[in-house]
Amino acid sequence: MATRTMRALLFAVTLTLSALPLPPAARAENPPAELAERVSAQLVEQAQAKLAVQDALHADPAIVRTRLGEAVDPAQVSIAGPIERGILKLTLQTQAAYAYVQPYREPNDWAHRNYCGAGAAITLLSHWDTNLPQTADIDQLGREMGLDPNAGVWIYRIVGPVNARLNQYLGQAVNWYCYGKAASLDDLRWMIEVDIKQNAVPFITGLMTYGLPGWGSRNVGHIVTVYGYTREPDGTEKISYIDTAPPASGYRGWILNVVELGQFWRAVSGNSAQVW
Repeated sequence: MATRTMRALLFAVTLTLSALPLPPAARAENPPAELAERVSAQLVEQAQAKLAVQDALHADPAIVRTRLGEAVDPAQVSIAGPIERGILKLTLQTQAAYAYVQPYREPNDWAHRNYCGAGAAITLLSHWDTNLPQTADIDQLGREMGLDPNAGVWIYRIVGPVNARLNQYLGQAVNWYCYGKAASLDDLRWMIEVDIKQNAVPFITGLMTYGLPGWGSRNVGHIVTVYGYTREPDGTEKISYIDTAPPASGYRGWILNVVELGQFWRAVSGNSAQVW
């Protein structure tokens, strides 16, 4: 029963009325059915729980998203920025899925140098509330998470405040997000399949910064928001993510980033924990 349920989750991609389908040559391949057999049992159970509230998650037609097989909106700021910088290229043969989010950067002062967890939550929730980056009280959000300004926040503590706000936006107790821990690349792929490809909603992950854009040789624990996936015609897979760190934390990069999936997993594997 569990296998049939998870196959339904992976293969049920519903085209929205507002998004034009891509030509057949650009459609994504079906996700591998055996993926569920290679991921941890906890992640499979969590995905089953998500399936039960999937309709409620997508009840608001005003929320714009691109699931795998649907047309990308290049006017969205989270797409337009990387395209303008030349780090993202979309063609008719590109397979893509995006949860459109809004840029945000944490206050550039010493007091907020460890607020990446709260910053990631703001960008995640901006998928539902596009004005949030301009109105959010990052200090209040940090307090709700039990954030320590000198040490940051445990990722599992982000789940409650995120779900509370999401439930408020949706007008019902959906509680989409849960705490997970990707122990392998397959586990991370599973999260990408369920949240990004099939439902086009963002998720949060921990990682180590070494080698990522804007961090150079610095290797510190960090938290970012994943909002997109692309597979180029040559098979190269890339992840789009938001890094909200300010210069005061040692970051010298852009807010919107795109990196190859293998590179991203190497960073995640050193500090793997997710709100997905």
